[in-house]
Amino acid sequence: MKKTMFKKWSASVLTAVLTLSLTTSVWVPQASAATTPVQKYGQLSIANGQLVDKNGVPVQLKGMSSHGIQWFGNYVNKDTMKWLRDDWGITVFRVAMYTAENGYISNPSLKNKVKEAVAAAQDLGVYVIIDWHILSDNDPNIYKTQSKAFFSEMAGLYKDSPNVIYELANEPNGGVTWNGQIRPYAQEVTQVIRAKDPDNIIIVGTGTWSQDVHDAADNQLPDKNTMYAVHFYAGTHGQFLRDRIDYALSKKAPVFITEWGTSDASGNGGPFLSESKVWTNFLANRKISWANWSLADKNEASAALVAGANSSGGWTANNLTTSGKFVRDEIRLGATTTTSTTEPNTDTPTPPTTGSGDTGTTTPTDTKSKLVLQYRNGDSNPTDNAIRPIFNIKNNGSTAVDLSDLKIRYYYSDESQQKQQFFIDWASVGGTHISGAFGTPTASKTTANRYVEFSFGSGAGSIPAGGQSGDIQARIHPADWSNYNEANDYSYGANQTTLTDWNKASIYNKGTLVWGTTP
Repeated sequence: MKKTMFKKWSASVLTAVLTLSLTTSVWVPQASAATTPVQKYGQLSIANGQLVDKNGVPVQLKGMSSHGIQWFGNYVNKDTMKWLRDDWGITVFRVAMYTAENGYISNPSLKNKVKEAVAAAQDLGVYVIIDWHILSDNDPNIYKTQSKAFFSEMAGLYKDSPNVIYELANEPNGGVTWNGQIRPYAQEVTQVIRAKDPDNIIIVGTGTWSQDVHDAADNQLPDKNTMYAVHFYAGTHGQFLRDRIDYALSKKAPVFITEWGTSDASGNGGPFLSESKVWTNFLANRKISWANWSLADKNEASAALVAGANSSGGWTANNLTTSGKFVRDEIRLGATTTTSTTEPNTDTPTPPTTGSGDTGTTTPTDTKSKLVLQYRNGDSNPTDNAIRPIFNIKNNGSTAVDLSDLKIRYYYSDESQQKQQFFIDWASVGGTHISGAFGTPTASKTTANRYVEFSFGSGAGSIPAGGQSGDIQARIHPADWSNYNEANDYSYGANQTTLTDWNKASIYNKGTLVWGTTP
C-alpha cells in the first residue's frame, strides 16, 4: 500500500485522472474556532447503525490521518492540528502508530507522540483516533498482549475525554479473516477498554486491508459503540467496495473510513480526482466519516504536503500537493472554518419571459420541452480559487430531450484574465460525457465578462419526459490558481445551498435560448 511494498490489493483499477496546476494563492490563518467540533457534537455514540452526536443526530466527521509517526511525527503537533482545524475545517485527526516497521513494538516511546496528539486534540476540541497500525504484522493476534496493555493504558487516561476514538487494528491482511482471527481479537481488546472506558467509540479493521466489511456486517461485535473500518484508494477501489459498504449499512453495521487516498493502493499513481469525488459524494450522502491519508511530505501522490512544508502549519497553496488541495476543499465543503466568508445573496430567481439570444433579455420556456435549470452553490467561500456550480436540468415537457442538443451557460467575472480550467468532479450522466468551453458574453459587464459553456456528448443520453439530468458538479479555476471574487458574479448565488430554479444561468437547445436571463 502507500506505506510499504507489503500490500497486494485486489480490485479493478479505475483510471479517471485529472491533472491540476500548482496554485499560487495564499490562505490567511485565523485565531481560533468559535465553536469546536467537540463542543458542537459532544459524546459520540451509535444509533441505528449510524454515528450520532450527543443529541442523537447523525454526524459526519472529516479530517486527516498522519503517516507513520516514527517517520513523519514532526507533523503531529498542536500547531499543525490547530491549522488543520481553523483553515481546513477538520473535525477529526488520526494518529497512525505503527506496531511493526520500527514502530511501537520496537520503540514503545512512540506512545508519547500519541499522548501529545491527544492532548492537542483535547485543547483544540477535535476528535482524535488512536490507531494501532498493524501492517506487515498482518494478524492482530501477533501482538495482542501488547495491544491489550496499550489500550488499557489509553482507556485509563482518556475514559473521561469524549473526543477519543480507539482503532484496534489498522489493516488485517494476508489471509486473516473476520471470524477466524479479527473478531476474537477485537472482543478481547474491547473488554479491556470497556473495563475503564464504557462509552467512547471503538473502530475495528476488517479483512483484506480493511475491505471485507461485509464479513463484519454478517457477524457484528456485541459492543453497542463499535464501528467497522473500510480503507480505499481511489485509483484502485471502486464500485465493488461501495457496494460492500452499502451492504454493511443495510445490516446496520456502522462504517468509518479511517483511511483513504486519492492515489492508487501503492500510494502513487494519479491522483485520481474524479474517482475521489465519486467517493466523497458517496460518503457525504451516507454521512460516513473519514480521514484522508496522509499528512506528510513524502514523495508519493497520496501525501498532502510538498517536500519541506512547515511542520507547524501555516501552509500556502504552494505547500500543498494536488491531493492536498483536493482534500482540503473536500473537508471544507460544509465545514465551519475561520477563513471562510459568505456574502448575502440578493438574487431572486424569477420565471423567464419573452426574449431570445445572448443579448441581455429573458427567454421563454421552450413550449415543447419546458426545460428548467436548477442550481446550487457548491462552495461556501466566494473568494477562493474555485467556482463550483452544481446544476440539474428538469424536463417538464411531454417528450424526451437529448442532452447532446443542450448547452448550459454560467456567467461570471474573471478578475485574473488568465486561461480558465474546467473540471467535472461528478455527474449523474457521467463526467466523461460533459465538456466545457469558455466565451465572452455579447454584452460583457463587470458582473459577467466570461461564461463557461457545458456541452454533452451522445453518451450522456436523454432526459425523459418528467425526468431530470441529476447532479452536474463542476469546478472552474484560473490557470494560475489565483482567487476569484464570486460575490459580484452574475450567475452566483451565495445562499443557494439546495437546488433551486435559477434563471441567472441559461440553457440552449440546438442553439436556441430556452431558459434563463442572460446578462
